[in-house]
Amino acid sequence: MDNYLATASLTRQAIDEPLTRISLRQLLLVLSSCCNTIEDPMLALRIGQQLHLTAYGMAGFALLSSATLEEAIEIANDFALLLNLKQRLRVERQDALARITLVDNFSLVGNDKYFCALLETSKVLTLLRDILGHRFEATWISLNITGSDQEAEAISALLQVPVTLNSTQNSICFHSQFLGMSLPQSHSITHNACKTLCTIQLQEVSQRYNLCYQIQKILLASTSCIPALTEIAGQLHLSPRTLRRRLEAMDTSYNQILEELRKKLAIRYLLDTPMTTEAISEKLSYSDAANFRHAFKRWTGASPKAFRSQNRDIDFIPASLHAMTGNSRQPSGIGLTYA
Repeated sequence: MDNYLATASLTRQAIDEPLTRISLRQLLLVLSSCCNTIEDPMLALRIGQQLHLTAYGMAGFALLSSATLEEAIEIANDFALLLNLKQRLRVERQDALARITLVDNFSLVGNDKYFCALLETSKVLTLLRDILGHRFEATWISLNITGSDQEAEAISALLQVPVTLNSTQNSICFHSQFLGMSLPQSHSITHNACKTLCTIQLQEVSQRYNLCYQIQKILLASTSCIPALTEIAGQLHLSPRTLRRRLEAMDTSYNQILEELRKKLAIRYLLDTPMTTEAISEKLSYSDAANFRHAFKRWTGASPKAFRSQNRDIDFIPASLHAMTGNSRQPSGIGLTYA
């Protein structure tokens, strides 16, 4: 375990400390490292099954004390940061059925996207069961990964819910009556007290990372060349030295923020637009397309052209799951490495 934590610059002592804040990137590094090394893609599902309401402190009690499931889902989206939700929960009704679709909030791809989808789906299913108790049963789960019927059965057996693969989205379906049903642990006074404490916690966490958001906002608003750190510091009414010191205290730097933003935007442009490599390079203020291609390959392990063709709407199951189910075919598009 220590080796897995070290990949994300974490220690056992740090994660046992209540004041420690773990970033999305650190979580994904540890998750992917564990699942890949152990060669057990089901590990992400089992982790999600262990994340019960009590793992989220006041945010968990805010969900549990909600009047209805529909209100609990709204609370989950409002305090997603405290629940470490990496996907927004979108509720849809269709006749007697309701569907919770997990909408990606980040530009995750490859193994990161795959393991995160399994973890979040399993985690949300666990939360639904905790909130509604034994009376809740999911009708089926659809997953945005490619696989055979045998592979779907392996996941279904673990989650104890019928599972379909090869879907365009990750979603959990159940009878719509559960949305408006009064929750067994509903308590308005407790609920309002928990919401107040969660709001305070969210403000504290947001203030810590607000500086990074402000820098990203300035970068996104720049219409010509990317502003230097001194210019960013001036707009924030800080000296360059103070800005560097504050970013160091958050274990980051201006260059890291800029590179991460470029990476996210590049992935978004490649997957969501028909923009050429040259156009993306210019939009991200690279001196030429060759420099952009070099940076992109360093980020993802693939050229922009190859990345666009490999990453479609549906992700592929890693080879280890195929081996577990006796399927020897090799999935494509999973050999990417990520910074």
